[in-house]
Amino acid sequence: MMRLGPMDIYSEHLIKNNFNKKSLLTGLIGASEVNEYRSMVKRNQALVHEDLRTDHLYYVKKGIVSFKQGSHTFAFIGAGHFVGFETLLMNNRSRYTARILEASDIYIFDRLEVMEYLFSLQEGWIFFYLLEKGARNKLLQHQHFMSFKGVDRLEVMLLDLAKTFGTTQGDVVVLPKCFTKSRLANYANFSLNTITSLIKELHHIEFLAPAEEDMLFRIKKKK
Repeated sequence: MMRLGPMDIYSEHLIKNNFNKKSLLTGLIGASEVNEYRSMVKRNQALVHEDLRTDHLYYVKKGIVSFKQGSHTFAFIGAGHFVGFETLLMNNRSRYTARILEASDIYIFDRLEVMEYLFSLQEGWIFFYLLEKGARNKLLQHQHFMSFKGVDRLEVMLLDLAKTFGTTQGDVVVLPKCFTKSRLANYANFSLNTITSLIKELHHIEFLAPAEEDMLFRIKKKK
């Protein structure tokens, strides 16, 4: 007899509509025991520091945040994501540093108040499960990208970033200027010399359009 896992009793539709990040934010803002405040956070400020505990939970209303382990960037997130949720339950030390890449609109919550709210819900544990799963998936996605070699790795990473952060301008999709060559080199685990050569190759095969002003990565849309 097949044993059901803890999530198997919930339909995909129920989980998608009742236990997503937006519904959690709405619940937190409306909860009497939770006192949130909203702040514009300056570029380059760290929300969470690796190997340190945090007393807060953050929600990105608008902006871009990078995640680093040691000196290596493994993920970027934008609007609609929580930061610091993975350490919420046990107040463990963070496994990463989360840093603002451009001025961002952030909701800030007290960790203990969020815990009180979630424990007051009959199925609050599902939020823990889903958000922890999402964090693991970020690491798995990065490992998948790293299985590609050379120009193919840079290409799939740029396409993924364009899907999340890109802005369409005519026949190209432009990445925000915070995605610099050195930041992309760190993310893709290339030296600056290597990524410079790979960028030239992507221009040669017309995957990238010529840079304009401070817009370095302009990805051509497929016809």
